[in-house]
Amino acid sequence: MKRKISLILCAAALACVWLVPAGATSPKAPQEPITIEVPEGNTPTKPPVVFPHLRHEALDCTACHHKWDKTADIVKCKNSGCHDQFPDKKSDRSHYRAYHAQGKQSCLGCHKEMKKEKAATGPVVCKECHKE
Repeated sequence: MKRKISLILCAAALACVWLVPAGATSPKAPQEPITIEVPEGNTPTKPPVVFPHLRHEALDCTACHHKWDKTADIVKCKNSGCHDQFPDKKSDRSHYRAYHAQGKQSCLGCHKEMKKEKAATGPVVCKECHKE
């Protein structure tokens, strides 16, 4: 009986050694604001957006980084295969829609939904994000 308990405890300890570091290797959110710009090779129509990442730390990261598997490095939305189409405003790969679509899957959509719910929210007007 003691041997069985010892084996179970050893197995649990080994599992902790292998599983805990896997979770600890997740990327850390940027502490400083990040600047969101249009994909390279395109002419912006408005100034870039300075995004206060830390103000959004209460959200699940996959709310915005919807293709992230919670282990790999997070890639920017404008990278190939995600939201790299500019100035397209309608396709799923639209850079514009990543930030302006209706509903909580985009910055503007989430802010507008929160405003409807009378919750504290961020900007809902172009010039509040796209500052000169």
